Amino acid sequence: MDSRFNRRRFAVGIAFSVAAITLGTSCDSSTEPSTREIKLGGAFSLTGNWSTLGLTSKAAMEIAVADVNTYLAGQGLHFTADVQDTKLDPQIALTKLQEFKSKGVQFVIGPQSSAEVAVLKPYVDANGIILVSQSSTAGSLALPNDNIYRFTPSDTLEGVAIAAYIAGDGMQSIVPIWRADAGNQGLAIATRREFTKRGGNVATGIEYATNTTNFATTLTTLTTQVSAAIAQYGASKVGVYLAAFDEAADIFAAAASNPTLSSVKWYGSDGVALSTVLIGNTAAANFANQVSYPNPIFGLDESAKEKWVALAAQIKTKSGGIDPDAFALAVYDAVWVVAGAYLSSPDNADLASLKTKFVSTANSYFGATSWTALDVAGDRKYADFDFWAIRKVGTANQWVRVGQYDTKLGVLTK
Repeated sequence: MDSRFNRRRFAVGIAFSVAAITLGTSCDSSTEPSTREIKLGGAFSLTGNWSTLGLTSKAAMEIAVADVNTYLAGQGLHFTADVQDTKLDPQIALTKLQEFKSKGVQFVIGPQSSAEVAVLKPYVDANGIILVSQSSTAGSLALPNDNIYRFTPSDTLEGVAIAAYIAGDGMQSIVPIWRADAGNQGLAIATRREFTKRGGNVATGIEYATNTTNFATTLTTLTTQVSAAIAQYGASKVGVYLAAFDEAADIFAAAASNPTLSSVKWYGSDGVALSTVLIGNTAAANFANQVSYPNPIFGLDESAKEKWVALAAQIKTKSGGIDPDAFALAVYDAVWVVAGAYLSSPDNADLASLKTKFVSTANSYFGATSWTALDVAGDRKYADFDFWAIRKVGTANQWVRVGQYDTKLGVLTK
């Protein structure tokens, strides 16, 4: 890390060094600079699937823009946020990106899913737009030299973390079930690979279409495979791995009356962690509690706690009471890094220059989600994982952190 970006410089949440953002090269310090208005796009699912993250991401982005503008007052730049609802639909996301392009937007925070990012990739690469996704994980999108950056690690690391948790529970066999989109397909592949490396057995599993609403046929097939695994290993050694979004609530509500599926532990993915939809469905939440169902998600660094505790409270208030996860907090950090790229660039900076400044700022940034250094593919380089599960707290179902995985040390703590 560049020593100029030491943590003392971030006492008020500033994400880049004063030396790096000085405007001395682009304006006369003896005069008040004219103000340049910069619009940032936000592409989040506000009313569709995974809206828990969409709403907290919107709140985080708006808070970040306000904080950046406060810090930059009088320094010649003013940012605004244009947040659009993608409903987690790739085609709607593409339409929104085209609208952003017509408005002169260069940086877009989001979208959330890898399915959206995959559809947008050809357009952004051809049209000079830079995407900064807070939660896309598909390994198939971990490509260098494109216009896509991700403030979360690719699915490879999450596969390592969840496989460690499953093995730590003593499971010998898992039956995977996953949503047919790029992100969840990638998680299913990574989990299969990592659990197999640990000597575990992975059944064929079941993939369901993204527009599935009735899961009866899917669960019948799942029951057949789980029954076969139980016959070979015993119920206490068999688990179900589910890579999904909010439709997990429908799956669980339907599975609750199935004695076979209720007899084994379930394991989840980042797309469901802290979901308000799941916890809001009593039958589904009760089933999740019954079958354990820990969900890994890019975790928060205790060394950054003084930043994210207060920020999380602000986001929760602004989003109407939703507890934000690390993905939402990554939106806040992404805005600061984008601001740093602009502030260290001349007004007429081309796309290549902005990308260079963005990467150099990210690689020296310590914010609410700790260091945001990027790897060669433009994905977050370092990450640990928290595991969240639904548990009864008093008489109410609540999300509770039930474990952590240290990626660097390979240590699971429950």
